[in-house]
Amino acid sequence: MYAKYEQTHPDDLQAIFQETPVAYVTLGTYEHHGWHLPVGFDGIKGYEICLRAAQRTGGVVMPTIWYGIGGGHVGYKWTLIAQEEHLRPLLEMTADRLVAWGAKVIVLYTGHYAGEQVALVRAIAQECSKRYTEAAFWGLTDPDLTTPLPGDTQRGDHAAKYETSIALYLRPEWVRLSNLTAGRDDRAATLPETPRGEGRQYVPEDPLYAVWGDDPATTASAENGRIIVEEVLEKLVEGVRQRLEHVTA
Repeated sequence: MYAKYEQTHPDDLQAIFQETPVAYVTLGTYEHHGWHLPVGFDGIKGYEICLRAAQRTGGVVMPTIWYGIGGGHVGYKWTLIAQEEHLRPLLEMTADRLVAWGAKVIVLYTGHYAGEQVALVRAIAQECSKRYTEAAFWGLTDPDLTTPLPGDTQRGDHAAKYETSIALYLRPEWVRLSNLTAGRDDRAATLPETPRGEGRQYVPEDPLYAVWGDDPATTASAENGRIIVEEVLEKLVEGVRQRLEHVTA
């Protein structure tokens, strides 16, 4: 059995944790993801992946924690970036409560790749694993579980080939490739604190503004997304099952 935590009644949560004491906690952020993806894409993506994993392992999927930290998009219009001192206590409280409810495997899965956020979920997982020896914690992100597509050396990007392919596979209605057009008004698309620099990702008039990686209009596909997501799911599910077997042995 699996369930979305916020939509589930107490008796059902009890039954799920008794059968499969696994909890998935998704983290995202709000940031400009190019003109073609939603600003909350990281959290949406991570939640969809965790739901699919829970369908295979059982367990409870917690609501997405939307506020994230770090990354190169601080200052971009439509971006909201929090600080670690805001996010850390929330993660610690969530971990404490999940253990109190009987969770034995707790996955902290961040769809936001910023080094600060990835480091935080890994640190929280390590700290909680020491504090709660009866449970297993796993802090990770998408590229931890993927290999580069043929011809590539990278395992992830920002709103480019990889993330857009994932979106095309998971929920194609999220993707508006037709929005990748030139000529937007710089004054309407930016704020005084918006970062400037060399490269198309810093030029609001460019179709690839805020995109780090290959042009998604010519390189992204649902098939690439299927390959990426299925590899993530296979390794995520295997890792959860191994951890559950270890802590319940």
